[in-house]
Amino acid sequence: MNGSIEQKYIFMEQHREGILEWLLHSLIPDSQFHFGSVSSIYYDTPSLDFYDEKRNSDYLKSKVRLRWYSDGPGSHSVSQVKCYLELKTKTGILRQKNRIELFLPSKILNGDPLSEEEIEKIPLRIHELSYAPPGLLVPTILIKYFRHRFVDPETESRISLDGNIHCPQANSQYIHGFPPVHLDVGVLEIKGTHRHLPRSLNGISPYVTRDAFSKYARCCEHLMQPLSRRI
Repeated sequence: MNGSIEQKYIFMEQHREGILEWLLHSLIPDSQFHFGSVSSIYYDTPSLDFYDEKRNSDYLKSKVRLRWYSDGPGSHSVSQVKCYLELKTKTGILRQKNRIELFLPSKILNGDPLSEEEIEKIPLRIHELSYAPPGLLVPTILIKYFRHRFVDPETESRISLDGNIHCPQANSQYIHGFPPVHLDVGVLEIKGTHRHLPRSLNGISPYVTRDAFSKYARCCEHLMQPLSRRI
């Protein structure tokens, strides 16, 4: 896909309901996937190169993840779940995402996926996206959250509100910490061709702060860094 501009704004989780009310009033709910839960297994090298890119705010960043979606309590009652192996690269604020569709047994995803051999082998397919990783890729953490999706009627930007971000599982071979982790912030993501907050969101501007936020990096920090060293 062509590159687009991605902006991220963070907000305190306690303000999520108020911000959501504003978005429902000002934006158009996504016609196909307005609300659902998102689950992602993040892959990294054993030395956590992707995590270091986020920590160092590198201009060029990459992430590899396995992602699947749920629209309700019965979504995973089926035996096979549609998933996506995703490669996301960023050059500054320009983003590009490519992915491979695949199906996995729901019993694997709903159990302890980080220890499953089938999950460990999935990054071997990353070459299909014309990408050479910096080394062997291993599953590191599982992150889940709720997502509301909208479209801004003026700019046609796609806007998502992510809340209840938490990490229920981590691979203890590479991530030293004790899940679960629950973040006290949510994320407003804006994807389009504009570099500023759309006018339709001016009413919530006091409650959001622009930030190069990474769910993966923040959860890793909470797991591995003493509180006094987090930045």
